Amino acid sequence: MKPATGDKRSENIEIAVHETLLHIDFAWWALREDEYHTYLHSLLCESHQKEFDYVGNSERKLIDWFNPQTGEVFSIDSVEYVVRSHCSTQEGYIPEGMAMVDSVFRVLLAHGNQPLTIKDLAALIGRVGQESTIFRMLGGRKVYKGLRPV
Repeated sequence: MKPATGDKRSENIEIAVHETLLHIDFAWWALREDEYHTYLHSLLCESHQKEFDYVGNSERKLIDWFNPQTGEVFSIDSVEYVVRSHCSTQEGYIPEGMAMVDSVFRVLLAHGNQPLTIKDLAALIGRVGQESTIFRMLGGRKVYKGLRPV
């Protein structure tokens, strides 16, 4: 017996949820550099917001970042470094009720932008059971905050 079209679609979404890896596409953000720096500044914890003052007033220094999984060394903005190395480890970095896109971005940034499956992301942002929603939102043509499939 041939499965119904709806069943096939559900099966395809389920496969995509398990196999699709998402990451932050920094090339997408490169076209929106000022917006990226403003967004990064909003991710700083309270103590670092005071340290870095207003995003427009801070000098953008580059820091070497080492990816322990690939051995790659690359430069990142000092604000991004502080968010990754300190602010992302603070309680409340991903507050309950935060928009899904913002939560996914924060998780990927905290994990050094290592691609994660939608299923893993759902677990990390507290949205288990909403994997197909995450897939439909971030796996399509429209790009939100640089989040794309690998």
